[in-house]
Amino acid sequence: MATTQSPRTPTEPRDINAPFFNLREVAWLWSCSVDTVRRAIKAGLLPVSQRVPGGVIIVSREDLDAYHRATRTVPIRSARRRRPTRAAA
Repeated sequence: MATTQSPRTPTEPRDINAPFFNLREVAWLWSCSVDTVRRAIKAGLLPVSQRVPGGVIIVSREDLDAYHRATRTVPIRSARRRRPTRAAA
């Protein structure tokens, strides 16, 4: 009996430099679940395409790059400096 993979399981893309990815491949690239990708789409953070109604949802490489640029975090340096420790009296 052949086993089938769950539609929610992230899968590695065949070509990492492909122009389009399906939801399972995006989940693998982001190291998250397919549901997390769907939530980003539903929130309007990640644009998608669908060639036919009810067909496979695909995300373009440009949209993934734009999402990454818009949501990346940059570490902020603290303005407070550390004080030197006092010698015991």
